[in-house]
Amino acid sequence: METETSKGKGCVSSIFSMGIFLLIGVGLTIWGWTILQNARASASWPTADGVVTNSGVSRSTDADGGDSYSPEITYSYNVNNTNFVNSTIKFGENAYSNRRKAEGIAAGYPIGKNVTVYYDPEKPDRSVLEPGVTAGSYIVIGIGVFFILITLVTVPLAFFLRNRA
Repeated sequence: METETSKGKGCVSSIFSMGIFLLIGVGLTIWGWTILQNARASASWPTADGVVTNSGVSRSTDADGGDSYSPEITYSYNVNNTNFVNSTIKFGENAYSNRRKAEGIAAGYPIGKNVTVYYDPEKPDRSVLEPGVTAGSYIVIGIGVFFILITLVTVPLAFFLRNRA
């Protein structure tokens, strides 16, 4: 038989868990918003000539054993007589479950290729090769909003069901 004390502990535990879920959602949403704003801004950044200095694909494995592949492109460029090196291709998704997708992107940036680099005029060390917003620019913010919505639906539903019993 469930006592009032055990119900209270379960309720506190649930609230704590949902609070953590909400904090993660808020954090992901803020991070995703930053990615999206950078992607939008990059479309109007000035450009500099650059050259690809490294090109390849890296593989990472998650805790469940799933692999993801990321194109690893490094490029150098010069702004106002200062040399910079960066590896940001675009703002947003840069890891893929399909190795061929990552290899295809890397193949477009062979070592020695001359590239147009879009750089932030206020922070010239921040740059991209592919400016603007893509579908991948929305992934992190989408996951964050999903976490928040799950919390906002689950908490009232749990209280409703608990008080109904």
